Amino acid sequence: MTSLNSSLIVGEGLLTLLSFSILLFVIYHFAWKPFNKNLEDRQQKIQSDISAAAKAKESSEQTKSELEERLTNAQIEANKIIRRANAEAEKLHDTILSETYQEQAHLIQSTEEDLELKRQSFARDMQESVVTMASAMAEKVLEREVSAQDHRQMIERFIQRLEQADEQTK
Repeated sequence: MTSLNSSLIVGEGLLTLLSFSILLFVIYHFAWKPFNKNLEDRQQKIQSDISAAAKAKESSEQTKSELEERLTNAQIEANKIIRRANAEAEKLHDTILSETYQEQAHLIQSTEEDLELKRQSFARDMQESVVTMASAMAEKVLEREVSAQDHRQMIERFIQRLEQADEQTK
Protein backbone atom coordinates (compact mmCIF):
# COMPACT_ATOMS: atom_id res chain seq x y z
CA MET A 1 0.00 0.00 0.00
CA THR A 2 2.72 2.21 0.32
CA SER A 3 3.41 2.07 -3.30
CA LEU A 4 -0.14 2.83 -4.11
CA ASN A 5 -0.21 5.55 -1.63
CA SER A 6 2.94 6.93 -2.93
CA SER A 7 1.80 6.73 -6.54
CA LEU A 8 -1.44 8.42 -5.51
CA ILE A 9 0.44 11.11 -3.75
CA VAL A 10 2.66 11.60 -6.77
CA GLY A 11 -0.36 11.56 -9.08
CA GLU A 12 -2.16 14.03 -6.88
CA GLY A 13 0.92 16.17 -6.71
CA LEU A 14 1.26 16.07 -10.49
CA LEU A 15 -2.40 16.84 -10.88
CA THR A 16 -2.13 19.71 -8.43
CA LEU A 17 0.96 20.94 -10.22
CA LEU A 18 -0.77 20.67 -13.58
CA SER A 19 -3.89 22.38 -12.23
CA PHE A 20 -1.79 25.08 -10.65
CA SER A 21 0.14 25.56 -13.91
CA ILE A 22 -3.08 25.81 -15.90
CA LEU A 23 -4.45 28.22 -13.31
CA LEU A 24 -1.28 30.32 -13.54
CA PHE A 25 -1.48 30.28 -17.35
CA VAL A 26 -5.13 31.33 -17.29
CA ILE A 27 -4.45 34.04 -14.67
CA TYR A 28 -1.40 35.23 -16.60
CA HIS A 29 -3.23 35.28 -19.91
CA PHE A 30 -6.60 36.70 -18.78
CA ALA A 31 -5.73 38.71 -15.68
CA TRP A 32 -2.03 39.52 -15.52
CA LYS A 33 -1.59 40.77 -19.10
CA PRO A 34 -4.63 43.12 -18.96
CA PHE A 35 -3.64 44.21 -15.44
CA ASN A 36 -0.08 44.86 -16.61
CA LYS A 37 -1.36 46.65 -19.72
CA ASN A 38 -3.61 48.85 -17.56
CA LEU A 39 -0.64 49.65 -15.31
CA GLU A 40 1.54 50.52 -18.31
CA ASP A 41 -1.25 52.63 -19.85
CA ARG A 42 -1.73 54.43 -16.57
CA GLN A 43 2.02 54.96 -16.21
CA GLN A 44 2.19 56.39 -19.76
CA LYS A 45 -0.79 58.68 -19.07
CA ILE A 46 0.84 59.92 -15.86
CA GLN A 47 4.13 60.48 -17.75
CA SER A 48 2.34 62.36 -20.54
CA ASP A 49 0.43 64.44 -17.97
CA ILE A 50 3.70 65.26 -16.18
CA SER A 51 5.32 66.11 -19.52
CA ALA A 52 2.35 68.27 -20.54
CA ALA A 53 2.41 70.02 -17.16
CA ALA A 54 6.15 70.67 -17.53
CA LYS A 55 5.60 72.07 -21.03
CA ALA A 56 2.71 74.21 -19.80
CA LYS A 57 4.85 75.49 -16.92
CA GLU A 58 7.71 76.26 -19.29
CA SER A 59 5.31 77.98 -21.69
CA SER A 60 3.75 80.02 -18.90
CA GLU A 61 7.19 81.03 -17.60
CA GLN A 62 8.20 82.06 -21.11
CA THR A 63 4.96 84.01 -21.51
CA LYS A 64 5.53 85.61 -18.11
CA SER A 65 9.06 86.67 -19.05
CA GLU A 66 7.80 88.03 -22.40
CA LEU A 67 5.07 90.00 -20.63
CA GLU A 68 7.57 91.34 -18.08
CA GLU A 69 9.84 92.38 -20.93
CA ARG A 70 6.93 94.08 -22.71
CA LEU A 71 5.96 95.84 -19.49
CA THR A 72 9.54 97.02 -18.98
CA ASN A 73 9.68 98.26 -22.59
CA ALA A 74 6.33 100.00 -22.15
CA GLN A 75 7.58 101.71 -18.98
CA ILE A 76 10.76 102.80 -20.76
CA GLU A 77 8.72 104.14 -23.68
CA ALA A 78 6.33 105.92 -21.30
CA ASN A 79 9.29 107.53 -19.53
CA LYS A 80 10.70 108.66 -22.89
CA ILE A 81 7.33 110.15 -23.84
CA ILE A 82 7.09 111.93 -20.49
CA ARG A 83 10.64 113.31 -20.85
CA ARG A 84 9.87 114.51 -24.38
CA ALA A 85 6.62 116.11 -23.25
CA ASN A 86 8.41 117.84 -20.37
CA ALA A 87 11.14 119.09 -22.73
CA GLU A 88 8.55 120.37 -25.20
CA ALA A 89 6.58 122.03 -22.39
CA GLU A 90 9.76 123.68 -21.11
CA LYS A 91 10.62 124.84 -24.63
CA LEU A 92 7.09 126.18 -25.13
CA HIS A 93 7.29 127.92 -21.74
CA ASP A 94 10.60 129.54 -22.69
CA THR A 95 9.22 130.59 -26.09
CA ILE A 96 6.09 132.11 -24.58
CA LEU A 97 8.14 133.85 -21.89
CA SER A 98 10.56 135.22 -24.50
CA GLU A 99 7.71 136.44 -26.70
CA THR A 100 6.04 138.05 -23.69
CA TYR A 101 9.26 139.86 -22.76
CA GLN A 102 9.69 141.02 -26.37
CA GLU A 103 6.10 142.25 -26.53
CA GLN A 104 6.54 143.98 -23.19
CA ALA A 105 9.77 145.67 -24.35
CA HIS A 106 8.12 146.71 -27.62
CA LEU A 107 5.09 148.06 -25.75
CA ILE A 108 7.31 150.00 -23.33
CA GLN A 109 9.38 151.41 -26.20
CA SER A 110 6.25 152.31 -28.17
CA THR A 111 4.71 153.96 -25.11
CA GLU A 112 7.91 155.91 -24.40
CA GLU A 113 8.10 157.06 -28.03
CA ASP A 114 4.43 158.04 -27.95
CA LEU A 115 4.93 159.92 -24.69
CA GLU A 116 7.97 161.70 -26.11
CA LEU A 117 6.02 162.75 -29.21
CA LYS A 118 3.14 163.99 -27.06
CA ARG A 119 5.56 165.84 -24.78
CA GLN A 120 7.18 167.51 -27.78
CA SER A 121 3.79 168.37 -29.25
CA PHE A 122 2.66 169.76 -25.90
CA ALA A 123 5.88 171.77 -25.62
CA ARG A 124 5.35 173.22 -29.13
CA ASP A 125 1.73 174.03 -28.36
CA MET A 126 2.78 175.67 -25.09
CA GLN A 127 5.49 177.65 -26.87
CA GLU A 128 3.03 178.91 -29.44
CA SER A 129 0.50 179.72 -26.74
CA VAL A 130 3.00 181.48 -24.56
CA VAL A 131 4.46 183.39 -27.50
CA THR A 132 1.00 184.47 -28.58
CA MET A 133 0.14 185.53 -25.02
CA ALA A 134 3.50 187.22 -24.58
CA SER A 135 3.08 189.12 -27.84
CA ALA A 136 -0.38 190.20 -26.86
CA MET A 137 0.82 191.34 -23.45
CA ALA A 138 3.83 193.07 -24.90
CA GLU A 139 1.61 194.93 -27.36
CA LYS A 140 -0.63 196.05 -24.57
CA VAL A 141 2.26 197.04 -22.37
CA LEU A 142 4.05 198.88 -25.08
CA GLU A 143 0.83 199.82 -26.77
CA ARG A 144 2.36 199.41 -30.04
CA GLU A 145 2.87 196.65 -32.44
CA VAL A 146 5.86 194.47 -31.90
CA SER A 147 8.05 194.20 -34.94
CA ALA A 148 8.84 190.84 -36.47
CA GLN A 149 12.42 191.08 -35.26
CA ASP A 150 11.36 191.92 -31.71
CA HIS A 151 8.89 189.10 -31.86
CA ARG A 152 11.57 186.67 -33.05
CA GLN A 153 14.00 187.67 -30.30
CA MET A 154 11.35 187.21 -27.62
CA ILE A 155 10.45 183.78 -29.00
CA GLU A 156 14.09 182.67 -29.09
CA ARG A 157 14.67 183.79 -25.49
CA PHE A 158 11.49 182.07 -24.38
CA ILE A 159 12.47 178.82 -26.14
CA GLN A 160 15.91 178.92 -24.52
CA ARG A 161 14.33 179.32 -21.10
CA LEU A 162 11.92 176.43 -21.77
CA GLU A 163 14.77 174.18 -22.91
CA GLN A 164 16.76 175.04 -19.78
CA ALA A 165 13.75 174.34 -17.60
CA ASP A 166 13.12 171.05 -19.46
CA GLU A 167 16.75 169.96 -18.98
CA GLN A 168 16.55 170.72 -15.29
CA THR A 169 13.41 168.60 -14.88
CA LYS A 170 15.00 165.56 -16.55
